[in-house]
Amino acid sequence: MKISTFMRLGYMPFMLFSLLLSCGEKPEEHEEEESHSGEEIVISKENMARFGIETEVVNPAIFHDVIKTSGSIEASGSDLQTIVAKKSGIVTLTPGVNEGISIKAGQNIGSISTAGVQGGDQNQAARANLEAAKTEYERLKQLYEERLVTASTFREAERVYREAEALAGKEGSAGAANIIAGKGGTLVNLFVKNGDYVDVGEPIASVVQNSRQILKADLPAREARHLSHLESANFIPEGGELVKLETHGGKKLSEGTAGINNGYIPVYFSFEGNPITSPGGYAEVFLLCGDREGVISLPKDALVEIQGNKYAYVADEHGFEKRLVKTGSSDGERIEIKEGLNPGERVVSKGASIVRMVEISAVAPPSHSHNH
Repeated sequence: MKISTFMRLGYMPFMLFSLLLSCGEKPEEHEEEESHSGEEIVISKENMARFGIETEVVNPAIFHDVIKTSGSIEASGSDLQTIVAKKSGIVTLTPGVNEGISIKAGQNIGSISTAGVQGGDQNQAARANLEAAKTEYERLKQLYEERLVTASTFREAERVYREAEALAGKEGSAGAANIIAGKGGTLVNLFVKNGDYVDVGEPIASVVQNSRQILKADLPAREARHLSHLESANFIPEGGELVKLETHGGKKLSEGTAGINNGYIPVYFSFEGNPITSPGGYAEVFLLCGDREGVISLPKDALVEIQGNKYAYVADEHGFEKRLVKTGSSDGERIEIKEGLNPGERVVSKGASIVRMVEISAVAPPSHSHNH
């Protein structure tokens, strides 16, 4: 290998190629193991297994029509709970409470205290009002029984006492109110941090149960004719891996035909919750329409792109041949092959990038040639 080529390819491809061309202790037993003969790439079965290179036979089968678009993941309305502040004050979160954790119903995730807030501790003020109202009520009660005050005066003192009692009970007997999760699930949004001040009713966190989630897909209005044919969808959440709705109890709910927003029609699917799909995230969506028979397709990892063209590696009895192919639509998992492959041919289905690395790394040394 030339030094300039080594520097261009980097150390890791060089090491990989060295392993693929390694003869071990008995080079004469591996004389034809890895080499290039014209456009042919030869890799031993041992090294194919070592580096995860797999093949499959080209077999025409049913393939979906696909509309690629974008979308978002939302929580099912019945599965989403927003925890709000029951009182005003300073928030202290329970240690370990962060977005993404699993919590149980009734779990305490923090507390709210009015201690140190301008105006004093409202719990303390409520209790003081209660004590004063109770003292006045008991004083007037005795005077009323002795017929020394009117009934209206006593009834007013009783009303003030009952209201103070109710207010003190609502505020609680402690200086802090706990923040309690009503439902179990995943804490997906935390709207406050330690030391923040919140008012009564202000949202603190949201919890979603992982039983069902919603995929909202944005169907381009120009594809509206396909609405009645949409069957399911695959999607890739932001930073995640492919999710197939058919394997997660996916079900089409409805489409927003009544309103087209910015050139898109919202289409909704529900599916079983998945740890890698958090509500609120964006997704790359592959809407699946009607079926087509006799379509050749390959896994996406079976293809390499070179200067804008797509290639597959076709196996023969000696090695692999790089073949230019013309591709069609993709469902996120497999991609349609319109031209370049024939039924019955065996092609690399996984590890095409490794084969490509061997192809471009170097010509095999003389001890690995086919000259006998």
